[in-house]
Amino acid sequence: MSGIWLGIDTTASMGGVALLEDGVLLTETLLPVKGFHSEKLLPAVQKALSESGITGRNLSGIGVSLGPGSYTGLRIGLATVLGLAAGWNVPVKGVSTLRVIAASLPEGSVLSCIRARSGEVFAAAFSSPDPLSEEILPQSLYAAGVLEKLVFGKNFAAVGSGRTEINSPDLKWVHPIMDISRPSIVAVCANTLAARDGFDQDIEPLYLREFNQRISAE
Repeated sequence: MSGIWLGIDTTASMGGVALLEDGVLLTETLLPVKGFHSEKLLPAVQKALSESGITGRNLSGIGVSLGPGSYTGLRIGLATVLGLAAGWNVPVKGVSTLRVIAASLPEGSVLSCIRARSGEVFAAAFSSPDPLSEEILPQSLYAAGVLEKLVFGKNFAAVGSGRTEINSPDLKWVHPIMDISRPSIVAVCANTLAARDGFDQDIEPLYLREFNQRISAE
């Protein structure tokens, strides 16, 4: 990872900002979602930059978690990132939150899950935690029972808030501390993806519910 990257996540119950320089974490702040996104996001960014002796124009890029997640949190997070990027003339890279959560693990195939409505899970499976790894199970909204059938006999490590909705003896359970989308990992994933694919000209929230057809048991 090269350059100075700002990572921002506003997708779940815990949001935050992080700064990394050449892959080394300079600062990371996690704050509860209540009163965070609209009132404390910009001050948290400003504090991170000030404490690190960095200005926004010094950034090599801004990474942002695209969702799925909180509708309001996503809109505020992306709007804030676009405003900062325009003001500082810094490029942006968006990352799926399912990818970010999967990237928190050290190795092995990963089932990344985010709780949706009762009995439903946003999920995807990846061949490894690497942000460039193969997508084994497509990112979508699944009924929990359907997802249980799809992962039957598969040796996935399950991570994310939605894993408790899935009843499968084949899944490996990681420590709950890994379930949140950390802004530092957002920055790492964004840097990796930008190096391969370039930066984003436009970014949109990844809702999955609105824009992806729900996968059924058929």
